[in-house]
Amino acid sequence: MNSKPLIKTYSIFFLIQCVVLFAIPQLSKSALDKILLASISLAMLMLFIMGTNKILNGLSVSQSRFNAVFFGSMGLRMISTLILIGIYLVVSPLINKFGIIFLICAYFVYMSFEIKFILPKLRTDSEKSKNTDDARK
Repeated sequence: MNSKPLIKTYSIFFLIQCVVLFAIPQLSKSALDKILLASISLAMLMLFIMGTNKILNGLSVSQSRFNAVFFGSMGLRMISTLILIGIYLVVSPLINKFGIIFLICAYFVYMSFEIKFILPKLRTDSEKSKNTDDARK
Protein backbone atom coordinates (compact mmCIF):
# COMPACT_ATOMS: atom_id res chain seq x y z
CA MET A 1 0.00 0.00 0.00
CA ASN A 2 1.34 3.44 -0.95
CA SER A 3 1.69 6.05 1.81
CA LYS A 4 2.04 9.03 -0.51
CA PRO A 5 -1.68 10.02 -0.38
CA LEU A 6 -1.62 9.99 3.41
CA ILE A 7 1.64 11.93 3.63
CA LYS A 8 0.17 14.46 1.21
CA THR A 9 -2.95 14.73 3.40
CA TYR A 10 -0.82 15.12 6.54
CA SER A 11 1.24 17.85 4.89
CA ILE A 12 -1.82 19.75 3.69
CA PHE A 13 -3.30 19.54 7.19
CA PHE A 14 -0.02 20.81 8.68
CA LEU A 15 -0.07 23.80 6.33
CA ILE A 16 -3.69 24.50 7.29
CA GLN A 17 -2.66 24.26 10.95
CA CYS A 18 0.06 26.87 10.41
CA VAL A 19 -2.29 29.20 8.55
CA VAL A 20 -4.91 28.89 11.31
CA LEU A 21 -2.26 29.34 13.98
CA PHE A 22 -0.97 32.56 12.47
CA ALA A 23 -4.42 33.85 11.40
CA ILE A 24 -6.30 33.48 14.70
CA PRO A 25 -4.69 35.63 17.38
CA GLN A 26 -6.43 33.82 20.29
CA LEU A 27 -4.49 30.60 19.59
CA SER A 28 -1.15 32.09 20.57
CA LYS A 29 -0.05 34.74 23.03
CA SER A 30 3.11 35.91 21.26
CA ALA A 31 5.33 35.32 18.24
CA LEU A 32 7.44 32.91 20.30
CA ASP A 33 4.29 31.02 21.24
CA LYS A 34 3.31 30.74 17.56
CA ILE A 35 6.72 29.39 16.65
CA LEU A 36 6.64 26.95 19.56
CA LEU A 37 3.17 25.67 18.62
CA ALA A 38 4.19 25.35 14.96
CA SER A 39 7.35 23.46 15.97
CA ILE A 40 5.37 21.03 18.11
CA SER A 41 2.88 20.59 15.27
CA LEU A 42 5.80 19.80 12.95
CA ALA A 43 7.11 17.24 15.45
CA MET A 44 3.64 15.67 15.57
CA LEU A 45 3.60 15.56 11.76
CA MET A 46 6.92 13.70 11.77
CA LEU A 47 5.67 11.27 14.44
CA PHE A 48 2.59 10.45 12.39
CA ILE A 49 4.55 10.04 9.15
CA MET A 50 6.98 7.63 10.81
CA GLY A 51 4.16 5.77 12.57
CA THR A 52 2.14 5.48 9.38
CA ASN A 53 5.12 4.07 7.49
CA LYS A 54 5.59 1.51 10.28
CA ILE A 55 1.92 0.53 10.06
CA LEU A 56 2.03 0.31 6.26
CA ASN A 57 5.03 -2.01 6.50
CA GLY A 58 2.94 -4.19 8.83
CA LEU A 59 0.10 -4.58 6.35
CA SER A 60 1.62 -7.65 4.77
CA VAL A 61 1.80 -9.63 8.02
CA SER A 62 -0.94 -11.55 9.80
CA GLN A 63 -3.98 -9.75 11.18
CA SER A 64 -2.97 -10.24 14.81
CA ARG A 65 0.53 -8.90 14.13
CA PHE A 66 -0.96 -5.94 12.24
CA ASN A 67 -3.28 -5.17 15.16
CA ALA A 68 -0.33 -5.23 17.56
CA VAL A 69 1.68 -2.88 15.33
CA PHE A 70 -1.29 -0.55 14.79
CA PHE A 71 -2.36 -0.24 18.42
CA GLY A 72 1.22 -0.15 19.69
CA SER A 73 2.06 2.61 17.27
CA MET A 74 -1.09 4.50 18.25
CA GLY A 75 -0.17 4.25 21.92
CA LEU A 76 3.39 5.42 21.35
CA ARG A 77 2.18 8.41 19.36
CA MET A 78 -0.34 9.28 22.06
CA ILE A 79 2.37 9.21 24.73
CA SER A 80 4.74 11.17 22.46
CA THR A 81 2.06 13.80 21.85
CA LEU A 82 1.43 14.12 25.58
CA ILE A 83 5.18 14.54 26.12
CA LEU A 84 5.26 17.25 23.42
CA ILE A 85 2.35 19.03 25.11
CA GLY A 86 4.22 18.75 28.43
CA ILE A 87 7.32 20.27 26.81
CA TYR A 88 5.14 23.08 25.49
CA LEU A 89 3.79 23.73 28.99
CA VAL A 90 7.30 23.79 30.47
CA VAL A 91 8.90 25.94 27.77
CA SER A 92 6.04 28.38 27.19
CA PRO A 93 6.21 31.39 29.51
CA LEU A 94 2.40 31.73 29.54
CA ILE A 95 -0.19 29.01 29.94
CA ASN A 96 -2.11 29.01 26.68
CA LYS A 97 -5.27 26.91 27.00
CA PHE A 98 -6.27 27.47 23.40
CA GLY A 99 -2.83 26.37 22.21
CA ILE A 100 -3.11 23.13 24.18
CA ILE A 101 -6.60 22.50 22.80
CA PHE A 102 -5.22 23.25 19.33
CA LEU A 103 -2.53 20.56 19.73
CA ILE A 104 -4.97 17.99 21.11
CA CYS A 105 -7.38 18.62 18.23
CA ALA A 106 -4.49 18.26 15.77
CA TYR A 107 -3.66 14.87 17.30
CA PHE A 108 -7.23 13.64 16.83
CA VAL A 109 -7.37 14.91 13.24
CA TYR A 110 -4.12 13.09 12.40
CA MET A 111 -5.51 9.93 14.00
CA SER A 112 -8.75 10.20 12.04
CA PHE A 113 -6.84 10.54 8.77
CA GLU A 114 -4.78 7.49 9.61
CA ILE A 115 -7.77 5.38 10.66
CA LYS A 116 -9.65 6.41 7.51
CA PHE A 117 -6.62 5.38 5.43
CA ILE A 118 -6.09 2.04 7.21
CA LEU A 119 -9.79 1.11 7.55
CA PRO A 120 -10.17 -0.52 4.10
CA LYS A 121 -7.35 -2.92 5.03
CA LEU A 122 -9.11 -3.84 8.24
CA ARG A 123 -12.44 -4.33 6.49
CA THR A 124 -11.09 -6.54 3.71
CA ASP A 125 -9.24 -8.73 6.19
CA SER A 126 -12.27 -9.10 8.43
CA GLU A 127 -14.46 -9.94 5.41
CA LYS A 128 -11.92 -12.52 4.20
CA SER A 129 -11.72 -14.16 7.60
CA LYS A 130 -15.52 -14.12 7.90
CA ASN A 131 -15.85 -15.78 4.48
CA THR A 132 -13.22 -18.34 5.45
CA ASP A 133 -15.04 -19.08 8.70
CA ASP A 134 -18.32 -19.47 6.82
CA ALA A 135 -16.70 -21.83 4.32
CA ARG A 136 -15.39 -24.05 7.15
CA LYS A 137 -18.92 -24.59 8.48
